Amino acid sequence: MPGPDPALSSPRVPAPAWLRPALMLVGGALAALLFVQVDQQLAAFAIGVFSLFMAYWTSPLRSGPHTPLASAQERAREADGRAPTIVLWAPGNPASARLQAAIRAPREDLIWVNVFKDPAAQQLLGRYGGERMLPLALQGEDAARIDNVSELFAFQDRARPDGAPGGAAGAGPTTPDPGADPSGRPEQRGEDEPGSPRA
Repeated sequence: MPGPDPALSSPRVPAPAWLRPALMLVGGALAALLFVQVDQQLAAFAIGVFSLFMAYWTSPLRSGPHTPLASAQERAREADGRAPTIVLWAPGNPASARLQAAIRAPREDLIWVNVFKDPAAQQLLGRYGGERMLPLALQGEDAARIDNVSELFAFQDRARPDGAPGGAAGAGPTTPDPGADPSGRPEQRGEDEPGSPRA
């Protein structure tokens, strides 16, 4: 009987993910040392604390919203009505950080999956092009790299078969056509049609 797939046994954090936090630590240490040499201990301490915080914030050690991919997919399949959008993200990824900073409150229509904590999510991300595609939004069979909240809501509008908007409830599509007639009829210009009532 074959054992479990070793590729799915434990998550793998790629080495480049540690580069940014390492640079933060080294740069902060050098700046703190410089301030110590000019007898500015308070500034050196502040810089040291800030560099430690930024190294943690940009490293794979940072915790964040995470649901295992298998659970997220099951929840999307069993959803009544609009299925939630699964967003693959990674700590230290600038685009992921921007998107999470813009969406701070939990949303029922979004499920966050940290690819550094889920080997299955890493494998799925690899099929779409790897980490350069982060954050990656998944809605049914559709997938797209998302740079900001507007793109996320527009993706939800396109991907959901019922046409339900991804933004606030009842807000309508996020990218409406400013010249469109709400009735769906082409805009009439010039004189009124014959026989049409006038105000």
